[in-house]
Amino acid sequence: MFPINEWSKKWVHSVMMELLYSFNFMWFLMEEFIKKNCPEDVAREGLLILSEQFGAYEAKRLENTVQGDNEGIDRLIRFLEHSHWCAFENIEVTKLSDTSLRMRTLNCTAQKAAGKWGMEFYECGPGALRIRSAFFGYINPKSLVTPVFTPPQKAADASVPEASCEWVISIE
Repeated sequence: MFPINEWSKKWVHSVMMELLYSFNFMWFLMEEFIKKNCPEDVAREGLLILSEQFGAYEAKRLENTVQGDNEGIDRLIRFLEHSHWCAFENIEVTKLSDTSLRMRTLNCTAQKAAGKWGMEFYECGPGALRIRSAFFGYINPKSLVTPVFTPPQKAADASVPEASCEWVISIE
């Protein structure tokens, strides 16, 4: 384990960001390997299954540390604030009502990496939907995740050009 009690907050953040870049790189490599070595339908569904399993597992692990008596949408927000999204990405979380929230990723690191790899964009929509649905569904089975836009789409609201994707999470 890192000696985080000895490290500055800035140093812990720096190390975690480098680890994120490493995980993103490995994810791209695994995806490319699977796409090249598996039939297309098997590869696509396999990656979606992995995304779903990761989302549920992350929420399950966070149950061990996320404390509080929050319920409903506030509980979803509390878990989101402790998730990998908020640890490694610039996430804008807005409570829209007692039963819904908006989650926006600003200047997504995966989209930046895709650009560096010469890709126009990283098609993350289907996997991102599965991971979010599993994450929020584990916390509250009545959760519904709805994409507002994902790459290559752009935000309808031109006032937020740095938005990479946007989601509405509600409790039905």
